[in-house]
Amino acid sequence: MVVSAFVQSTRALMAKFGVDAPDIRISGLTLDSREVTTRLAFVAIKGHALDGRDFIPQAISLGAKVILAQTEDPAQHGHLEMRGSSVIISLFDLPEMVSSLAAAFYDYPAQKMSTIAVTGTNGKTSVVQLATQLKSMLGTRSGAIGTLGYGLYEGRDTEYTPAPDGTTTPDPIRIQYILAEFVQLDAGQAAFEASSHAIVQGRINQVKTDIAVFTNLSRDHLDYHASMEDYAQAKRQLLKQRGLHTIVLNAQDQESQNWKRFADSHIKIIWTGVGEIDSQITSQSHCIATNVRYHAQGSSFTLQSSWGSADVSIPLLGTFNIYNSLSAVAALLAQGERFEEIVQVMGKVHPVAGRMEIFSFAQAGNVVVDYAHTPDALEKVLTSAKQHAQGIIWCVFGCGGDRDKGKRPLMGKVAELHADRIVITTDNSRSEKPADIAQDIKQGLQKPENAVFEADREKAIRFCLQNSKPGDLIVVAGKGHEDYQIIGDNRTDYNERAVIARLQQEYST
Repeated sequence: MVVSAFVQSTRALMAKFGVDAPDIRISGLTLDSREVTTRLAFVAIKGHALDGRDFIPQAISLGAKVILAQTEDPAQHGHLEMRGSSVIISLFDLPEMVSSLAAAFYDYPAQKMSTIAVTGTNGKTSVVQLATQLKSMLGTRSGAIGTLGYGLYEGRDTEYTPAPDGTTTPDPIRIQYILAEFVQLDAGQAAFEASSHAIVQGRINQVKTDIAVFTNLSRDHLDYHASMEDYAQAKRQLLKQRGLHTIVLNAQDQESQNWKRFADSHIKIIWTGVGEIDSQITSQSHCIATNVRYHAQGSSFTLQSSWGSADVSIPLLGTFNIYNSLSAVAALLAQGERFEEIVQVMGKVHPVAGRMEIFSFAQAGNVVVDYAHTPDALEKVLTSAKQHAQGIIWCVFGCGGDRDKGKRPLMGKVAELHADRIVITTDNSRSEKPADIAQDIKQGLQKPENAVFEADREKAIRFCLQNSKPGDLIVVAGKGHEDYQIIGDNRTDYNERAVIARLQQEYST
């Protein structure tokens, strides 16, 4: 990889943290003992599910010359122990140090470019991708990090490198590595998704963050966070990021008022919103969409902002994509980009893979693929679909197994309220039976007898195609960009976008 040129002595690196270590040359750090080589230092910390210290013997067997191990005893900080040819350096509060260690090793890459962190329940991926697209079209090489993977934007056919562990926000070492790679590839901006898990686990503590975007807050991840308030507080910790000078807030989400209340006085706020907005908001820095019109090709609106006003059209479906676009535009305006130049390129953005991505069918309803897997996201997708549909709305969805069961009936309730026909299918059912998950979903339905259950996702989509008419919209929610399904202990290949593209060809003959 590009950043393999980074080689440091453990003596120089550890001296920054008050530890006297031997002079051993290393070319990187890793939290995964399976990645260990003689050139990589293994960082052994206690995680949410596993304790890395249990894998120290494995790291030694793979030839690790340096192991940095967490200790709960402050008196052991800096203690050295030799095991064969490996030196184990004990470090107190190592989990809190990892981000700093990685930043120091890769020479603080975030300080060498503009950075945008995006958090919120929904919209993170779209805002990151739109900000990256726009910045690139304005002439600055830009990188994105998030659910779709990571990489520099190279046009519509950009293929991002997927995260090895499937996380939205990489671990504290990998994200510094990726940013260092961006710097060496002459990127001037990095936009990244900041999940609530990543924030509370300190993965981005030492990622200098210029601008933070908050999209919205709704129920999600309550299998990890104790309550909605705990979840909200986790996201608001982004306000403590080093270098933060601007936050972009959704004026129509009440949680934004808490962000305003807890933000330091020197932090600038830019408000976004769609439609009628309180004059108290528009008297401050803002990007507002008014006079919104929806059509088959996307949406048109008047962009009113503190930097100017213009009529724009974007080839994206749904009101929430207008919100996402406004957030991306506000972030770029905060960087000093010219309003007139941003407006000129807004119409050239393209849909994000698996986010309100439309597939056309001549003899059946068009299919819309979206990653929506929360009640709020599903509601937004379905209400947006209504704005663009000429016929009825079909909804194909499921819920993940071994996850927050409380949202299942809520998903059912939303689907019944906003779709005309419901087909319940399998998502990542994991250890649970798909039929049992479907029963949980049906608890939220007023008329469960009207819902169809088809466990096989492709068969569920075929059912809708066979029974729909041109002008209908078939919303297939939950998988989006993903290319797998987890059923039982098996992770199988399943790319919903590829399946529907194949069905397009089949139904066109």
